[in-house]
Amino acid sequence: MPNRVPPEEQAVLEQLVSIKNRLTALKRDRSTYLRTQDILPLKDEVETQVEKLSEIRGNDLLASSEESNRTDDVLDEVCQLLSLSFLCLGKTRETPAVYSQVIAIKQCFDRLDEFGIYAEEFLEPYQKKLKDIQHILEVDSRNNVLPKPAMMIVNVKFIQCNRIYERLLDTIHEVSPELVPVRNQLLRVRRHLVSLACRKSFKATDLTAAQQELNEIDQKRVDGKFMGSDGVSIPAGQAVLVDLLEQIYAYTHDLVLVTGTEFSPALQTIRERLVEIKTQLERLELTHKWTLRQTDLYTYQHQLHDIVSMRCSDYENPNYGKFLDENGDAPEGQTVLLFLLQKCYRMILILLNESLPVSEALTPIYNQLTTVRQCLLAVRNTGAPCSPEELYPYQMKLTSIDNLRRDGKFHDDEGNIPEGQAMCVSTLEECYNLLDELREQNEENESA
Repeated sequence: MPNRVPPEEQAVLEQLVSIKNRLTALKRDRSTYLRTQDILPLKDEVETQVEKLSEIRGNDLLASSEESNRTDDVLDEVCQLLSLSFLCLGKTRETPAVYSQVIAIKQCFDRLDEFGIYAEEFLEPYQKKLKDIQHILEVDSRNNVLPKPAMMIVNVKFIQCNRIYERLLDTIHEVSPELVPVRNQLLRVRRHLVSLACRKSFKATDLTAAQQELNEIDQKRVDGKFMGSDGVSIPAGQAVLVDLLEQIYAYTHDLVLVTGTEFSPALQTIRERLVEIKTQLERLELTHKWTLRQTDLYTYQHQLHDIVSMRCSDYENPNYGKFLDENGDAPEGQTVLLFLLQKCYRMILILLNESLPVSEALTPIYNQLTTVRQCLLAVRNTGAPCSPEELYPYQMKLTSIDNLRRDGKFHDDEGNIPEGQAMCVSTLEECYNLLDELREQNEENESA
């Protein structure tokens, strides 16, 4: 439970709750697009409250020595909603938009940290994203885009992500190159188990192949050690691989329990909630280009946060970090929940990473242009000649979109100029170029 809010922070908390309610109302209103003029004043209000809170806390806004209270929790929720709103506006290269991405990476990293070891190629996309975020933060810090206390909130979360990333890298470097094939084989087995655990249902027999492969890997050991290619040397990284092998054995045991009648009803209830969240996120992955408003992801993040909060948080309890039943015990079969949590958080991060620097107001136009481009590319790739009549529908569609511009700009319903002009115009020009190319090909074929 969060600590009690000090009286001096009460006014700030009330203002943050008010801002959160207004952001939530904007998020829920699907009758209109999110507008810059609605979001920027709320951003200014948040900055004011953050500065006040920093002053109250003696300019130590996120003191590690103090436990968080409700003010911290509401502030985090407000920052996430505001950040997702910036993504909706297409302002993807600004620090406020970065906050939700940093939080999503942190949530993924917390799950990765629990599982321990990964291959270099798995961590590579995270490294690229962290470098990209670091560049945005450095530029905005130099330009004083946000007040220092507000900038510090994002920087602290970013530093936490980097620390976990470095820890994961250190584990990778502990394994000798000679043992990398064994490590990769174990990681493949684990990926298979994750895939099974994320299904709506699976049978114990689905785990047989993984159990057999684990036994084969285990039999490669001599006196408990994985030997080098010469059969004599003992390469570095034994502890990492043995721990990973034992961990995956434990996962298979846990997943077998899930398929039986003895699986805890308390865990089954949580599992069903997570499967439903995963199913909804999978639908979004298919339709996000047309239907996703980035602020919608807050709902899923909040639901997952509530589930994670159900785990035992008492450091002194031997069941720390586990889900407990009504008797306060930690039933077996926790693995399936951890795998589902990892999958859901990763899906949210992927959806966030696919956010384009195009505002919600221009997204329909951009989607139409990308669809036309895909059609024209498909036509070109067939290599078959196209008559002017066959190209006419594409020309008409592009002309109708081009006619929406005024003074070379696309405007929203209220006459404002939303973010994403460059991407829309460049895609429009690319479509025109493809049309010209197809016409030229047709003329060359006719003259030949």
